[in-house]
Amino acid sequence: MAVSPRRILFVTGEYPPRVGGVADHVVRLRAALEDLGVNTRVATESVSGDSQLERVHRASPRPWGRQILKVLRLVKRFRSDVVHIQYQAGAFDSPVQSALLPLALRLSGYGGVIVVTFHDLAEPYVFPLAGPLRRWSVHLLRDRADVCVYVDADDCTQAGSGNTTQWGRSHVIPAGPTIEPPRNLGTREEMRAELGLPAGRFLVGFFGFRQSGKGLECLANAMRTPQLSVAGAQLVLVGSPVPMMSTHRAASEVDPAIFTGLDVLDPGLLSPENVSRWLRACDVAALPYEDGLSTRRGTFMVAAAHGLPVVTTIPMRPDLLGICQGEVAFTPANDTDALAKALVRVRDDPAHRAKLESGSRAVSGRYSWPCIARQTLDAYDG
Repeated sequence: MAVSPRRILFVTGEYPPRVGGVADHVVRLRAALEDLGVNTRVATESVSGDSQLERVHRASPRPWGRQILKVLRLVKRFRSDVVHIQYQAGAFDSPVQSALLPLALRLSGYGGVIVVTFHDLAEPYVFPLAGPLRRWSVHLLRDRADVCVYVDADDCTQAGSGNTTQWGRSHVIPAGPTIEPPRNLGTREEMRAELGLPAGRFLVGFFGFRQSGKGLECLANAMRTPQLSVAGAQLVLVGSPVPMMSTHRAASEVDPAIFTGLDVLDPGLLSPENVSRWLRACDVAALPYEDGLSTRRGTFMVAAAHGLPVVTTIPMRPDLLGICQGEVAFTPANDTDALAKALVRVRDDPAHRAKLESGSRAVSGRYSWPCIARQTLDAYDG
């Protein structure tokens, strides 16, 4: 077996101070890889300047071509064994530059491993009526990379369709939890006492940005059903309304009016530690994604990491998910009655609730960051 590379340069459009999604993913993956003795650096357009202490470097997309040149210089300067591009549609302000990076690296004589993680397969915005160029940019990344990592197995299947050379260099490595509970986090009862929450209230937690596609309207309507509203169930919205975004990233906040008349707790913007406290205080996590559960859903992984029973929606390809009914409770997308019934069962059936809690712990164990880091190193080695 080849010796694992020890000098990795991540190229990402998003990194702190941007939060959520790819930014948090890279932070956690870096930390897990460095725990294994790997040296990592980051080139990103989301910081204002270089930080040698944090090994994070500004890769400005302007003027055009500057980002490519900066990455080439960093690779040469730090003798990177791996260049690992983190792709998500709209994450880069100049997506064509990121698409050209593998080709530019090879033309420069780079002999290391070029890896692309596809957080989705959506085509990036380039300019109006740029359809063929948008498709080309995704295909160029896929075809020029030595290794393609997909956080969702369905994406891997779609990308490999009709491309027999794709399969030998494709790996499915799900996204892990971007927030994990501190070891000293107290019990549900202790967290409720600290936060001033009623001890006997049934608290339904939603975690994540309040964007379209997350099923929040369906969840709000489920909370209005008599079996939940009459019994005093309360919805807890943990997470910001919308993320800090790059210029072209499409993300629309849901209309706050959908929560009108509901008993909603909204603690506002929280630190990771306080996110953990609020999640621990909840009885169940409701994540009714409109396109179904997938392993790209970091919000689901966070809920599972906190041991919460999870009610979510049936995946598009259940056969590819690797998470089964019983580990989570599945309901059809946009089905208010089914969602309400699933939440009521968690409330009223202690054995079912305990089974789902055990399921979350099992999922969290399979998709922990140490496991993801080892899988990533294996992918680098081929």
